[in-house]
Amino acid sequence: MNLDQLRAATAYDHIQEVLQCTEPDKKRYGTLALKLPILVRTAGLCQALHFIQARGKSDPKTSEVRLLGHIATQLKRIDPVIQDAGSLCRRVRGANMKTYLHLTREATSTLQWYARLTRSILKIERTDEAEGEL
Repeated sequence: MNLDQLRAATAYDHIQEVLQCTEPDKKRYGTLALKLPILVRTAGLCQALHFIQARGKSDPKTSEVRLLGHIATQLKRIDPVIQDAGSLCRRVRGANMKTYLHLTREATSTLQWYARLTRSILKIERTDEAEGEL
């Protein structure tokens, strides 16, 4: 399996997990997954991740924490320091420029799969509104 196939397969498994959530949680997760790639491009990876983290509650079942955990799972493949949402944010915040750019490229490539699968499996579009949208 090549790297892009691995990203896609992992994202697919994560989206299948989200299918088991309630409708509002699915919609919230999907809205975040669709908007996060844009937020990363406009604000940068560090600010985007911390924005999502700040919107989430400490409950690991929130859509925000779940999505950050999924991203962490993907990025720990290239950086073993990353283990969960908290370590993901710490690592990105403290990374040198080379590492930061590498993490940003990987996150952007990974997030594209979440956006695609959100549209095709969760049937959520950017035009859909969710309570507490970004």
